[in-house]
Amino acid sequence: MAAVLADRPSPPRSEPAPGVRLAGRLCVVVRVDREFTDLAERHRRLAAAVAGLAEEVRFLYLLEGALPTSRERLAELVASGAPVEVLRFPSALGSAAVLTAGLRKADGAHVLVLPADAPVELGELGRLAEAIGNADVVVARRMFAEPPSRLRAGKLESLTRLLLGSPFADLRAEVWLLRRQAADQLVLYGNQHRFLPLIAQMQGLLVAEVPVRGWLPQGAGRRLDLPLVLDLLAVFFLVRFLHKPFRFFGGIGLGVAALGGLATLWLVFERLVLGIALADRPALILSTLLVVLGLQIIAVGLIGELITFAHARHLREEEPERVID
Repeated sequence: MAAVLADRPSPPRSEPAPGVRLAGRLCVVVRVDREFTDLAERHRRLAAAVAGLAEEVRFLYLLEGALPTSRERLAELVASGAPVEVLRFPSALGSAAVLTAGLRKADGAHVLVLPADAPVELGELGRLAEAIGNADVVVARRMFAEPPSRLRAGKLESLTRLLLGSPFADLRAEVWLLRRQAADQLVLYGNQHRFLPLIAQMQGLLVAEVPVRGWLPQGAGRRLDLPLVLDLLAVFFLVRFLHKPFRFFGGIGLGVAALGGLATLWLVFERLVLGIALADRPALILSTLLVVLGLQIIAVGLIGELITFAHARHLREEEPERVID
């Protein structure tokens, strides 16, 4: 499916939302995965938008790769005395691992995460701050000036809803506000950063989705490519079967073994009752191999279950939150 051209954004508003003020320090984590010649100007607009959201605001930029131009612009900001810290990571590390490292490094009571080309109106970031009082993670859901066409129905979101029962309508904005405890708890790897809300929900965190005005970045679409589908399948396995791998492998293995067993019984019936010779028929070999393959898949599930059980005592246990005194 062809990519959908972006909605043309109106000039982003940079005024902070009135009446919203988070306690403690707010650390703004900005992911930079490609070159931006206007990164300093983008920072100034972002700094103006979040200036009134917390008692203190600091910025942490995560550079994915060499990116000499972006690094030079950020170095100028640091030299000017701006509250900016810059970390550079190898691009091969993966966006999710970079984000995890950034969440660990962020030292604020709240952490705001967004890409350098944040596809939301910066003046509406205060909506996320308003919602964090009742949640551990707040996710931005973009509302477009014009209703998205059928091609913009959100194939990724539709597929995650089908496979995982996801309640989130926009997983590609990648604008999140997290409490410190939630940022410490989340662990991502590979390219799972798009599915941060789902993984946070899987780990028992309260996740809220807040509508904000936004747009699709220039040239961005909502098509599903193979790497994204593979990432989604990996998240599907983690969400559904992380603590019960035998249900996944055992179900597949039993199905394959049962198919091979039924085929073998039918071939034996043909030989003993109908007198059909099996010497020149490869079907018996195939059915036997299916039985063996099914048993091997079941064995993989059992090994996974044993590993999960052996490490159960080391799994992180969260203290319950007292909701009624």
